[in-house]
Amino acid sequence: MKQTYDFKNVVAETLLIPLYMRAKESRRGDAAILRDSEAERLIQSIRYDYSRFDEAPLSEVGCVVRGWYFDQAVRRFIDQHDYPVVINVGCGLDTRAQRLGNNPKAVFCELDLPEVISLRRELIPETEHDRYISASLTDTEWMDTLKTNYPDGEFIFVAEGVLMYFYEYQVKEFVHRIADRFPGSELWFDVCGTIMFRRGIKPDSLRGHKAEIRSGISDGHLPERWDARLALIEQANYMKFFRSRWGFLFGQILGRLPRLCFGFSSMLGYRIK
Repeated sequence: MKQTYDFKNVVAETLLIPLYMRAKESRRGDAAILRDSEAERLIQSIRYDYSRFDEAPLSEVGCVVRGWYFDQAVRRFIDQHDYPVVINVGCGLDTRAQRLGNNPKAVFCELDLPEVISLRRELIPETEHDRYISASLTDTEWMDTLKTNYPDGEFIFVAEGVLMYFYEYQVKEFVHRIADRFPGSELWFDVCGTIMFRRGIKPDSLRGHKAEIRSGISDGHLPERWDARLALIEQANYMKFFRSRWGFLFGQILGRLPRLCFGFSSMLGYRIK
């Protein structure tokens, strides 16, 4: 039976966007960039007017490309480490742990605001290998608890669809705190570029939504200047992946102009020295 949820935090409500886009993509079957049967199930459990997202073609492709891209980063990390701990920062109703399967050596930790974790517990039961943390990314207690709970852990942090809702000083603080506590870890996140941020342009899925874009990064080396312990692994242009799905203009033309695209959005990965 479908249930209606009243989100108190406007950013928390945005978790429905990537969830719906993954479910919609998954229904494409063999042609899907990303298969997510759990997202398909969850969409059927939540009563919401998802039709507003059907007029957001760029976000529709972008959300699943982003999910696919970070899945690859997490899969590589798990394969290359003996005690991998995957921290899903601002997890919403993400289902990466379910998509990547049950690898006995990997632990996933899902972090989000209390109202989101409450909803997640109701819809996706917590398991031994998929643990839940009720906190804000601006807190530090959860970071210290992770170090205590997983003393031998090798950490990868993924903040997907999250950091653009925070001010730059908050993003800097988050980066510093991760670098302080987790040397040798990896940090992956996506950003809106400075063109979008400075001109007040929202992704097409957020037009008319109260959530605000509060920061932007176009140069992937900027966080290295914030904290010298960060080393850029990759700054990726969304539109270089699955070019046929973006259409001719975005896939075949803009997809070959990464620096221009970085002004609008990109995906970033860093190694903490």
